Amino acid sequence: MREIPIKQAKAILKRALKGTANQRICLLTKKKDRSLTMAIGDEALALIEQGYIDDKKSYRLAGGEAKHAVTAAFKREFPRSHQVYLSQTKED
Repeated sequence: MREIPIKQAKAILKRALKGTANQRICLLTKKKDRSLTMAIGDEALALIEQGYIDDKKSYRLAGGEAKHAVTAAFKREFPRSHQVYLSQTKED
């Protein structure tokens, strides 16, 4: 797990939504009390929020719905963060 700037984390999330690889991305705040986890599969995205809202939802990658959901969750969980912890794994 490494600490990265918030702008770099946004870029990684956008790039992951466009890609075709199965992967899991987890972002945590500095205090590690809030997290956002994306599990990207072949045609679906599982979005898990823990912190302000504890929720787990699935979205299709084909439409723009997944991108909007990730952006909204990102703003909700990391409103004033400048640095976040990133854990990224590729899944087969």
